[in-house]
This record gives sequence, structure tokens and C-alpha cells, in this order.
Amino acid sequence: MHIDFRAQLDPEQYVAVTTIEGPVLIIAGAGSGKTRVITYRIAYLLACGVSQESILALTFTNKAAKEMVERAHELTGLPLKNLTVSTFHSFGAWMLRREAGLLGYRPNFSIYDEQDRIHAIRESAHELGWSSDQLDPVRLSQRFSALRSGYGKPGDLSERELELYELYRKMLKVYNAMDFDDLIALPLELLETNSEARARYRERYRYVMIDEFQDTSLQQYEFIRQIESGNICVVGDDDQSIYSWRGADYRNIERFELDHPGLVEVKLERNYRSTGSILEAANTVIAHNEKRKKKQLWSPQGRSGMPITLLDCEDDEDEAEKIIATMRDIRFREHAGWEDFGILVRTNTLSESIEDKLVEHNIPYRVAGGPSFYQRREIKDIIAYLKAAANPDDDVSVLRVLNVPRRGIGRATIEYLSGIAKGYSVSLHRASEHVRREAQLGPRDAHLQKSLAEVFGFFEYLAQLREDLLHARLEVSAAIRKIVQDVGYWQYLLDEHKKSDKVAVWKFRNIELLAASAERWEKDPDNFERGVFAYLARISLTMRDDSNEEEDKMSLLTIHAAKGLEFNYVFIPGCENGILPHARSLEESDGNIEEERRLFYVALTRARRRLYLSHALQRSKNGTPQDTVPSPFLDELPKNLLVLAEQHHVAPQSEEDLRKEFFSRIKSRLGA
Repeated sequence: MHIDFRAQLDPEQYVAVTTIEGPVLIIAGAGSGKTRVITYRIAYLLACGVSQESILALTFTNKAAKEMVERAHELTGLPLKNLTVSTFHSFGAWMLRREAGLLGYRPNFSIYDEQDRIHAIRESAHELGWSSDQLDPVRLSQRFSALRSGYGKPGDLSERELELYELYRKMLKVYNAMDFDDLIALPLELLETNSEARARYRERYRYVMIDEFQDTSLQQYEFIRQIESGNICVVGDDDQSIYSWRGADYRNIERFELDHPGLVEVKLERNYRSTGSILEAANTVIAHNEKRKKKQLWSPQGRSGMPITLLDCEDDEDEAEKIIATMRDIRFREHAGWEDFGILVRTNTLSESIEDKLVEHNIPYRVAGGPSFYQRREIKDIIAYLKAAANPDDDVSVLRVLNVPRRGIGRATIEYLSGIAKGYSVSLHRASEHVRREAQLGPRDAHLQKSLAEVFGFFEYLAQLREDLLHARLEVSAAIRKIVQDVGYWQYLLDEHKKSDKVAVWKFRNIELLAASAERWEKDPDNFERGVFAYLARISLTMRDDSNEEEDKMSLLTIHAAKGLEFNYVFIPGCENGILPHARSLEESDGNIEEERRLFYVALTRARRRLYLSHALQRSKNGTPQDTVPSPFLDELPKNLLVLAEQHHVAPQSEEDLRKEFFSRIKSRLGA
């Protein structure tokens, strides 16, 4: 293995990589090559003769751990089977498999996920005689997690809740089970109380590296302290600490400095991602935070870049339309792909309103940090109707809507038909046809016969719908609206949401967005294949959870989910007081204004080339328009870097309009 480290790293990165003895603190600014430094540091350790077994690198996501190993393998060309690169929780689970007996567990212990934990809390509450109206298992799960993870206090729980917590903990032990929080708490308990175990791990892992150090909790910090024996390198950026709500404490950087006098500190301030104007804006904003390590990001390319564009909008809908129009304009003028765009939102509420417009305009997108439009219950219901009409032998779709809205088809009827379907190895549709043909041999129970009549009527309706679709008497968009009308879906929504008509209205509006999207798709001249089967194929590809990362889709995601990502063009909607910074966050603690500013900083530094900020004069809240106030963070931006979007720069509203504009320009240039 021969790697020219000095040639492949900038001067600061080289120091960070080659300083392997003693404690090292690397303050890695956004876009400064943090993952590159960790990867090269692993390679340098191996080049210096350090065994793989002696290296431990901890991070927060499986994706990050996998990327580090893959990059290290590409760099060194070595098989790295004995290298430990892991998430904190995976490493804790590995330790516990080896040491379970020392803690009174058997090695075959179970690890409870969130649903398992909620079930165990319910069971414990039932044993204590709690009634269902006294129990909020989701809230209790969050409080129990905070207490177990060390950032909650016993005083946060009432005496009855503490009693429940203790019983829950005992129940886990009886079941030889652990929850997610135990994967850090129990290894820490072992290392603090068992000197032999502590010495064993310190002897093995002589070189320890911690990624995203600003995101560690106090408990995770203590866990690290028990393992490391002096040769420890932590990499982080206090300006990107945005997870205090789950126990992350950026002050661990200060603790590390106090606990490791004489450490070597390296600052990585060269940003290889963004233009100079974006970096200047980010630097200026984050400088308002007092509790931080001073740093100044700069671009080695010396690119000043375009100014930051501010979109002034009337309301939510106008904001979404302007963002979409601007993206289309960029695609046309700069030949950008959809994957070049990221819309970063502070809350999922903003995500929903923008997603509605993306669906309406048939813009390909992926969602992170929130539910997708196509995963909404009402949308899945209507799509299931279309699927069942196109293919009545699709039992999954049939069973989803057979009793939606309710038709009085009970479980006994479905079990009866399922038995026949299983006996003949056919679908429920074929089984119902068999029963209908052999009516004299059918059930004599009057209630069951009435229920079966509803099933027959359901399949008759699907058959007629299929005929209309296949013979082009009905387009897909019209079929969507017809289904809603025919089955009484609006009344069904009202019945399901009696406590809030606004929820029913919102869900009904989503269905209309689906129909409008289908209508745009039908009118798109680039669609060579139309009809229900082509539409359902398109929807199925859109709904896939494991979408191909190489597909040309823009990203719609929360700022929290965007950390670690980057896009050529970034849009940050909702730059208003109460959204960014978020009102609830500020209510919880005055100090949270600094974390909200860090969140804004993270959003700014995701952009490579262009940055767009937007705010609305009015924004809908619970269906009611309310006046807004621009975010105070906008005032902190350098005024010389901001430009207001002018109306004549906004693109036409459709790809077809863009094509017309293009040919119009060509004609004018040719003098035609």
C-alpha cells in the first residue's frame, strides 16, 4: 500500500490525518472533507503498522459507517474484515452479546424496537391497574427513553409514572430483553463497574475515532471515556449541533478539551462545496452565536458566486408555485437535472403543502424526514380502487377497499370467501364468482347472504369501471373523481373525522390533487402510452420505498434530514418567525435560539451553487390564513448578498411553456 498523503490532502487535513498519538480535536466545518479525513486517517494508521483490530471508529448512521469502510478499502486495497467501524448502538449491541452474562442477561437476549417497547409499557400499565384513558404510551416511551439515556430526570415523571418505569425495567429483565437505550446504558454500566472488562476493551482499541462528535450525548461521551486510553481523535462541528431534543450536547467538545489537556486542535475551514457568497452568508449568520468555536469557512476556488435570492410570496400556495417555477427556469437555462435540487423545510407541515404542488405539477421527487403524499391513507385508498378495477384478482387492493366505505361486509364473509379461494387456489374475485354461480349450494345464513350480495355488487362496480377505462370512455382523472362520487368517499371522510371537519376537507383536497396530477399527466404530449395500466405503473414506481438513488428526482426533506447532504440548488421556504426559528423550540428554552440558528446555518451550507430563501405574507394554520413576520435570521444576512426575485425572472408554469419559449428564442435569433 502506497499513498501520497501529503499530495492528496490540504495542509490542515494532512495534520489531522497524521497526528495519531495522543488526543486530537478536529473542528471540521461544513463541506471541509470530514469523511475524507477519517478515511485517510484509518489508512494512515494501517500504513504505520497499526493492526485493524486496534482501530475503533464510531459514527451515528449505518450509511456513514458503510461509506467509511468502502472508502478505506478503495484507498488501501486491503480487506478490512477486522476493522471496527460502527454506529454507537451497533457497537453496544456487539459488546453486550459478548458480555451479557456479566450483567445478568443470557446471550440470546431480544432487542425491543419502539413498537415492542410501547407494547411492554401497555402490559406493565395493565398490571398496575391503569385504565386506557390514563395511558399515553407514546409520550411515556419518550420520557422513559430520556431518563434511561441520561438527559431526562426522575423529577420529570410523576410517582405513578416512576412506578410504571420501574416495573417496565423489571419486565424487560424477566423477558431477557433490552430496548434501544440499553445498548448504550448497559455497556456503560459494565465498563464503569467492571475494571477487568474496561481494561480488556482499552487494551484492544488503542486508537479510537469519533465522527459527528457534536451529536454525542453525555452518556455516549462517558461511554467513549471508558474505552479510550489516550489515542483518541474526535471530529465534529459545534455549529452543526442540531439534535439537542434527542440528547445531543455540543458542550462535549468543551468537556473533551478539559479532560484532555495538551490535545492537538485542528480546524478545517476550507470549504470544497459552496460559493463564496453562500459561505459569507453562513459565516455572518452563525457568528451571532456566542457559544461556539470561532471559525471562518472559505472557498479555495475563490468563487464569489451568485447572490442569494429572496422570494417574497403572498401565501403558502404562491410560495410553492414560485419555487416550482424557479426550478423549471433553472432546468431550462442551466440544463440542470431534478436531482440537483433540494427543498429544505423546518417542519413537516411545510413539506406537505409543497409536496401537494409537486404532485399537481408531476415533478419527480423523493421525500426524507416526513411521510410521502402517496403514502397518505386516502390516496392509497383511491389508488387501490383503480388497481382493483384494472385487476380484480389483486387481493391486496381488493381487501383494502372492499369495506371502504363500510358496506356491511363482515369478517365472517371474508373468511368464507377466503376458504373457497384457498380451496380452489384462486383470488377472492374468482371465489365470489364461484359462489354466485353455485347459489343453491351457498350459505343459508341470511346475514351472510346479504353480505355476499354486497361483495357481488362491489365486483360488478369494478367490472363496469374497468370497461369504461379500457375502452377510453373514462380517463384516469375522471375515474378518480367518479370513484369518490360513486362510493360516497366524502361522507366517509366526514364520518371518520367527526371531531374535525378540517381534516376531512384536507384529505378530500389531497384526492383532488391526485386527480389534477393525473389530468396533467394525460395532457402531457411526451406521454406515448396512456390509460390506466400506464398510470398505475407510473404510480407504483413513484410509491416505491427503495427508490433508485440514481433516478432523476428532486429532494424534499427536513433540515434535520438534510444534514450531510448537498445540492447544487437549495430552497429554504418558511423563513418566518415561528417557523425558523420555531416557536415551540423557543418556548421550551431561550437558549434554543442558538440551536435554531445552527439549523439555519446547516440549511445554508447544503447549497453548492445557488441559494433561495422564501417567506409568505400569510400562511395557513389549521385552515385559517394568518399574517406572518419574516425570520430574524434574514436580518442577520449581509444585505449586499441578497437580491429580491423579480417577476420577469420567474419561469413559465409548465415544461410545455418552456419548450415554446425556447423555440421562440431560436426563431428570433434566426430572424424568422
